[in-house]
Amino acid sequence: MNRKSKYISLLSLLFIASSALANVELEIEEDHDDVMRAVQQGLVQPFSSLKSKVSEQLHGRIIRVELEEDDDIWIYELKLIDPNNNIVKVEYDAQTLTILEIKGRGLENIIKVEQ
Repeated sequence: MNRKSKYISLLSLLFIASSALANVELEIEEDHDDVMRAVQQGLVQPFSSLKSKVSEQLHGRIIRVELEEDDDIWIYELKLIDPNNNIVKVEYDAQTLTILEIKGRGLENIIKVEQ
């Protein structure tokens, strides 16, 4: 598979649900071959899984997504806008889809509480 085909496959995998996310900005800071290997090795979950996890845990709309590797851990960095128009930054472990960090104003409005 040539480099262009790998890139297209990666984007397809990461953005199966992207048509539902108008105006979301994507940034991948790593080499695309490294990202492909990480996806194939199960180190990065597809974006559709991340989107589902975000909707389970948080109120808000994703407006930016970054994928990067930091100390051998793949991280999705998100910017969300909450119902009160606050910008919230959230980092997820790309393999487990566990929230690593969340910061911003009005966090009490963005975090969904289990009832």
